[in-house]
Amino acid sequence: RRRKLATRAAGREDGRLPLIASWPEGHRCAAILTHDVEGKAGVANVRRIIEIERRHGFVSSWNFVAEWYPIEAGLLDHVRASGCEVGLHAVKHDCKLFSSRSCFESELPAIHRYLEAWEAEGFRSPATHRNPDWMPELGARYDSSFPDTDPFEPQAGGCCSILPFFLGDLVELPITLVQDHTLWEILQRETIDLWTEKSEWIAANGGLINLITHPDYLDTPARLRMYEEFLEYLASRENGWHALPREVAAW
Repeated sequence: RRRKLATRAAGREDGRLPLIASWPEGHRCAAILTHDVEGKAGVANVRRIIEIERRHGFVSSWNFVAEWYPIEAGLLDHVRASGCEVGLHAVKHDCKLFSSRSCFESELPAIHRYLEAWEAEGFRSPATHRNPDWMPELGARYDSSFPDTDPFEPQAGGCCSILPFFLGDLVELPITLVQDHTLWEILQRETIDLWTEKSEWIAANGGLINLITHPDYLDTPARLRMYEEFLEYLASRENGWHALPREVAAW
């Protein structure tokens, strides 16, 4: 992208090109915090994590599976009242949504129904399974199921982009940081260096910092502290737009 812009600029007398800003109000990058709730333990941990984020001035999105575990009464309202947003993490977490066209079509009516009932604008697929040709049919404003690159996910690979892009009319917000489960369980890391180092590179290239964490795995004081360290890091960065995913999709 940068090489193309440089080539085009070199062909103009003044060496300049008019560009629409990547982010609003002069911000050089954007950052969103997203959570996938995968079970009862995660549901029970939502309020605590929202309070931690609130202390540092952040709001986030919370993706719930509609028919996989009980969602306590009033929790979705609490998420919204806290300034956060509710998203749909599919109807079931059985990872069959994209296994066949018939499975996909059979779940679409329920997906549409829950998106409307929850007033949810965003979708994330369980285990980040995905099919770019089908996903515009989800009926969401945005999806966030494509990593920029991730060899550890069940469907490895990625979109090779740190900027949002369109799939038809659907905005795709790529996942650009290593997931918490990968960081702690697979790579056995005890620091957030992979989060902060990648964030620095994304910011330098004007991209979207998009972190997935799971309240199910933020289950020890050490892990909660590491997450809070990342919030402190984000809060200390200048020229970053801290937004909800739906705000980035609208932009």
